[in-house]
Amino acid sequence: MFFVVFELDIPASRTPVSMEYYAKLQEILHSQAGFISEVPYASPHREGRQVLVAKFVDEASVRAWRLQHDHLMIQYHARREVFDDYRLRVGPEISRGQEGDEVSGGGEHVTEKKGQIICLYERPVRATREAAEPSSVSSDVVDLVDPVAQKDPSIKDVVASLVDTTVYQSEKTVLWVSGWVDKDAAVGFEHLISRTQGDSIHL
Repeated sequence: MFFVVFELDIPASRTPVSMEYYAKLQEILHSQAGFISEVPYASPHREGRQVLVAKFVDEASVRAWRLQHDHLMIQYHARREVFDDYRLRVGPEISRGQEGDEVSGGGEHVTEKKGQIICLYERPVRATREAAEPSSVSSDVVDLVDPVAQKDPSIKDVVASLVDTTVYQSEKTVLWVSGWVDKDAAVGFEHLISRTQGDSIHL
């Protein structure tokens, strides 16, 4: 399975245009061969920051989607008319062996970087406070670590391998997107997470 993690910043004034493009893309995406699912999330801490997480059956399906004509045209216009900034990360769900690619850009600037492992940790919204106050969700991934493990001095080595992290929320779930310097660091973090019923994790 391949993941497409698309983080973007959209000013409030451009939201109507963004929603129009998104509606057009949804129809195309859901008819695309190899497409599995796509879920949007919003940042509880930063207005206009969003992430779309899509799943495809394989790399060929992702490549076909990236080269689909209507998708390319909408993407071209959205980069110029909608996004303040964006970052696109694509890669397989690793069998603890492969690493993904990252493409990031603001305006016309686009860079590519290899060798970063992305961890997607998702759990249900905790019924009361998080549902009423999304901003109460911590963006610090250390808060996901088992309390006993937090007291272990080795936790500093794990945190030192963290490249970046952002938390997002949908109506029903909270998603932490974190980047790690390599596979060992990401797997080490995975083993430290205090797991909860109904959660999921993908590297």
